[in-house]
Amino acid sequence: MLSAANLFYPLSPRLTTLLGTIFTQGGEEDLYLADYLGDDDAYLIKERAAVLLELDGRKRALLVAAEMRRQFQIRGVLALDQVDPTWLLAALRGEQPRTIGIVLAQLSASTRQKILDGLPRVVKDRIPSKDELRGTRLEIMRVVRQTFEAKFATMPVEPGEPTNFYFKDIVLLEGRELLQLVRALGLEELGSAFLTVGRRKLAELCTKLGQDAAEQLVAAVKQTQARDAMDIKDANSFLTRMLLGLKLDEARGGDAGEAKERFQKELFQRSGLFRLAKAIRAERPVAIQQLAQRLPRSHGRLLRSYVEKMDQYVEFDEVKQRRLQDLILFRVEKLAQLGKVNPKYLKFTFCYWGDAEEE
Repeated sequence: MLSAANLFYPLSPRLTTLLGTIFTQGGEEDLYLADYLGDDDAYLIKERAAVLLELDGRKRALLVAAEMRRQFQIRGVLALDQVDPTWLLAALRGEQPRTIGIVLAQLSASTRQKILDGLPRVVKDRIPSKDELRGTRLEIMRVVRQTFEAKFATMPVEPGEPTNFYFKDIVLLEGRELLQLVRALGLEELGSAFLTVGRRKLAELCTKLGQDAAEQLVAAVKQTQARDAMDIKDANSFLTRMLLGLKLDEARGGDAGEAKERFQKELFQRSGLFRLAKAIRAERPVAIQQLAQRLPRSHGRLLRSYVEKMDQYVEFDEVKQRRLQDLILFRVEKLAQLGKVNPKYLKFTFCYWGDAEEE
């Protein structure tokens, strides 16, 4: 049963505003408007509307009004703070110092500082402070903020209390948590490839890895179930793609250990983003962009690139798709148990597709 604290989760601000408007400006008879939305959005709207209609009129009105106020309060603040600062920094390059100041004024101190650290000194010195912006007309500041926000997909807002946690909810993880997940997924994807291509090629790659990383990769191969192994064509194509242009380059400085660290970090990152891209390839474009924005910009752009080209790489199979999403969700749960993802998610109910034969 949905509680008042999470009744509007995971509705986007757009859908929340639509639902709220229907109940404040119209009524139950106006719910037909949901039929003009996509199937998923229409289902969510009608499901939440059914719960609201069960409440008495006064309680329903108070609940809707409170959520509408909350949406207007968080929009432009929490939404942008959930975007990795590297995306914001890239979007601010070339803007006037006053424009940058208006955008920075709405961000948290930590996000603001990360962006300032990435700006050239000549630009940073000319950015007005919050006090210096007090004389700027509110209408101008609002237009500047809204124009900047429009460059990004609106980020989802966390539920008010523990609820169901589906695969799509991995977008709620913080950037550093997603990077932990990407690394773990990289090992799993490599494991599903090497289970097929065999030990000799696995041994060859392990010579380029540090001891710990090599042991983790071998363990990943052993933990991969036969049904999750790639076929030989996909495995060879995947390994070729991941290793393309990736060299154990000791000439970049440092000792052999540092060279191996760079090599394995990029390999696990590429492989993890590829596995994640396979899992989200059928999701809505806005959901893919939201997830990309939670990651550093270089990671997010590579993720989108893999998604865009995935049909060329791997044939789509809905059963395998759901199985992969379950494996990723299982990994999130395990990372939460290890403290690498916020343990608060252990209070949520992880919801899996399950095997088709169990349905």
